[in-house]
This record gives sequence, structure tokens and C-alpha cells, in this order.
Amino acid sequence: MSAPTLRGICAASVFFGLALALLPEGREKRVASLCVTAALVLMLLGLFRSFRWDGYAVSLAEMRSAANAICADAEEGRRALSRRVIEQECEEYIMDKAADLSLAVRSVKVSAGWSREGVWVPERVSITLAEDGPGRARIASLIEAELGISEQVQEWSIEGHT
Repeated sequence: MSAPTLRGICAASVFFGLALALLPEGREKRVASLCVTAALVLMLLGLFRSFRWDGYAVSLAEMRSAANAICADAEEGRRALSRRVIEQECEEYIMDKAADLSLAVRSVKVSAGWSREGVWVPERVSITLAEDGPGRARIASLIEAELGISEQVQEWSIEGHT
């Protein structure tokens, strides 16, 4: 004899409900209701008895592993996004300061690294100028003072020159 399925139990519940609705009130309906309840309880017990608990444990472990992988991917994505935001903000800061000093900057590329404190910090900068100007030394010292990127790791180039 095969174990009942959840669909079979639902179908039996509907059938028993209709049968009970057709019975007149009284002793017969109470006895039938007791029998229906007992039959449904036995069917549910049969369903749980046939449940594969070892398969459930394996499925649960697989789902937990998949959830951990999703969380790790989300954390990595959050870190990458956070890094890019820091880099863009530093690039915008440099472009704004260069504009204030009337320095013609063509491009700025900031690279951030993961610090011991667990945050992204700017480490290197590469700046391409349209032409060299008097504001270059001033902005180089501002980058070091405000962003913490020493002048030794600042890469400067003039557009069209290598």
C-alpha cells in the first residue's frame, strides 16, 4: 500500500466535507464526523511516516549552502560598488580642484585599495593634463593632503606626450 499524498489528503478532505454536509444533524453526523477526523489524522500520519527525512536534511544543507553563496556574492558586489563610488568621488574632487586652479585636466583615474580598517582608501592616481600649468604643484600637494595619495604615487602626463 502506498503512502497518501498531500493532493490525495486534500481531495479526501473535500469529499468528506461534502459527505458531512449532506448528513442530517444528529448522532449519525457526530459519529461520521469522528470517523472522518480519524481517517484524515491517519492519512496525515501516513504522509509523515513516508517522508524522507534524510533527503530533507540534504536539501536543507544544500539550501543553506546556496544562501551562503548568495550572501557572499552580494557582499562582494557591495564592496566593488563601494570601491567604485570612492574612486569616482575622488576623481570628481580632483577635477573640481583642478578647475578652481584653472588647470586643464583631460582625465583622472583613481585606484582604491582595501585598508586594514576595512574600508576603501585611494592609493594611486593617474592624471592627464591638456598642458602643464602653474597649478600642477598646488593640486599635487592638495591630493596628498586631502586624499592621502603621496606625490610619489601620483602619475602625471601631458596629453600627446609620453
